[in-house]
Amino acid sequence: MQAVVLTENGAQPTVATIPVPKPGPGEVLVKMYASPINPSDLAFLAGGYGVKKPYPVVPGFEGSGTVVAAGKGILPKIWLGKKIACAASPKLNGCWAEYMVTTASSCVPLSKKISTEQGSMMFVNPMTALAFFDVYKNTPNPSNKLRGIINTAAASALGRMVIRIGKQKGIPVISIVRRNEQVDMLKPEGAEYILNSSDPDFELKLKELSQQLNATILFDAVGGKMPQQLLSAAPKGSKLFIYGRLSAEPCEILPSDLIFTGNQIQGFWLTNWLHENGMIKTLLTIREVQSLIKHELATHIHKQFSIGQITEAIEIYKNKMSKGKVLLRF
Repeated sequence: MQAVVLTENGAQPTVATIPVPKPGPGEVLVKMYASPINPSDLAFLAGGYGVKKPYPVVPGFEGSGTVVAAGKGILPKIWLGKKIACAASPKLNGCWAEYMVTTASSCVPLSKKISTEQGSMMFVNPMTALAFFDVYKNTPNPSNKLRGIINTAAASALGRMVIRIGKQKGIPVISIVRRNEQVDMLKPEGAEYILNSSDPDFELKLKELSQQLNATILFDAVGGKMPQQLLSAAPKGSKLFIYGRLSAEPCEILPSDLIFTGNQIQGFWLTNWLHENGMIKTLLTIREVQSLIKHELATHIHKQFSIGQITEAIEIYKNKMSKGKVLLRF
């Protein structure tokens, strides 16, 4: 079969012919249909992600396809022949191949109302968006006042989902982007509060709006100087969740913005959130994703490429993330 193969971190992924894997107990073989390129995939390619696998390895964390073979166990047999969305096993090769073996518990059957393209993007961003609002709900709110959310890298697929869900729930969301064209992109999404971090008065506007909307729950995917800008602007008692590092600059925090304000910083990783919340909550979240994936959790697809065009696909995604998702088709 054809697969994208990474030989070492930071290396250029190449296309190679490798054997079709066989599913073991509790596993299924998926004939892949599509898989997106996500920021987490780029981090994995560079060797900077939380999941480590031995090289050579097939990248790709999520996708969709059809289960064509099943290992021992009840669940694998149930999924046999089904169209599914799937996540890669942390111990096996990933989704960027014509066939992939993963655990049966990492698969979800797709309803007829969900396309295989949207299904291939059902795990990473939609579940993260819903997890953010679960974090919002479960973070203590001593004042009992309505709180706002600040989210950076807001022109991304995930950022747009946060805007739509916030609007649905009546929670004000301050969306931070870095270019004027991204401001224009978000207005049709229903974004009410958009700030451009490249504007000279960005920090002043951010502080005014944060205080006005009581925006005490902060999500940052940028890193660099952004976390400090968020903490300086946010009301006292805010909590910053860092879930990405798009900037290559080091992140520096003024101790006073933690010591004297009651502000807190915490990392967020979807994998940990799923483990901490258990199987039942995960299943309920997946059900909610399926119910919202055509509207609030829908993802715009910018371009689609064949597996042989992996180099071009990665470059297009790196340089034009806010245009929409790039899909690999098999």
